[in-house]
Amino acid sequence: MKKSSNRSLENLIEKPPFWLSGTGKFPEMVLSTRVRIARNLRKFPFNVKSSPAEREEVRSIVKDVLDNLGFVESPVFLKMEELSELDRKFLIERHLATFDLTNDPEGRGVYFSADETVNIMINEEDHIRISVILPGYSPDEAFKRALMIEEKLGQVLDFAFMEPFGFLTSCPTNTGLGIRLSVLMHIPGVIINKQLKSLAENLSMVRATIRGLYGEGSDIIGNIFQISSTLTLGVSEEEVLERFKEVINSVIELEKEAREEIFKKLKDIIEDRTSRALAILQNAKLLNFKEAAEHFSALRLGLAYGLILDYSVKTLNELLFYSQPVHIQKLIGKELSPTERDKFRASYVKTKLSSVKN
Repeated sequence: MKKSSNRSLENLIEKPPFWLSGTGKFPEMVLSTRVRIARNLRKFPFNVKSSPAEREEVRSIVKDVLDNLGFVESPVFLKMEELSELDRKFLIERHLATFDLTNDPEGRGVYFSADETVNIMINEEDHIRISVILPGYSPDEAFKRALMIEEKLGQVLDFAFMEPFGFLTSCPTNTGLGIRLSVLMHIPGVIINKQLKSLAENLSMVRATIRGLYGEGSDIIGNIFQISSTLTLGVSEEEVLERFKEVINSVIELEKEAREEIFKKLKDIIEDRTSRALAILQNAKLLNFKEAAEHFSALRLGLAYGLILDYSVKTLNELLFYSQPVHIQKLIGKELSPTERDKFRASYVKTKLSSVKN
């Protein structure tokens, strides 16, 4: 495995990000809440037209400003072109980078806090992508922190802005406030009740969208979805926040109702599924990531019903996270074939379940 030029990247594997801590509201349903703000520098071409040299200049400017402002605790800064392909995929699994940031790495970078709650991608789709990600359902706090960071940067940097549109972005759908809110939600009740299609249709009607674990274009894994706002033009910051909260509150209620209905109708099946999932995770010799995630989902639902008491939401969050393909390779310290990954994943999960209990 090619080593990163920055030891801080290797250190990430030693501890999970704070947003997996299982705290915040509704942790049994909501893994995390994220607020993302997109901004561009006025005097530079947007990244769809920029050269590697221009991206390098933007990266240097933004990084210097971030260092001088000093509001990111124990910051880590990484240049994408200095990382191996595996390391870049590792950052995607950590939700510290996106496919857009890593596919063409020249002149791109990421700047984040030691606890991974604050993450600033430089030269992704836009020059600056500020993200604040907190555990559980925490929209108010995440929104407040993200706006504070944006305001401090805006006092130093000249952002691209034009009346009557607002802040200008590479993608027109982000123009205006350039703010997106999202949650990672575990909604097995919706899936079992076959309500996903109607939920997606209803969300689109209220300017929200539902995607897989890694966002746009990603697969459905472990019944975990990213639900994001898409409202950003012609509204105030307060309106975006309040509308998003209304949307997520309605999804939470939908999932609660589905879980109650399912347990009344399918109690024996749910109990059996929980027991089978735990038995497989405790005894499997080979375990691929998608299969592991499905079993973690069953345990998470069983935990919500009080069917298992030995494990916490935090433990299940971390098991899911560290079972990802690149995390498994980082844990063992070398690149592995798919079969080798499945073997080590099974061993890791078994050991973790036997050693970590409430």
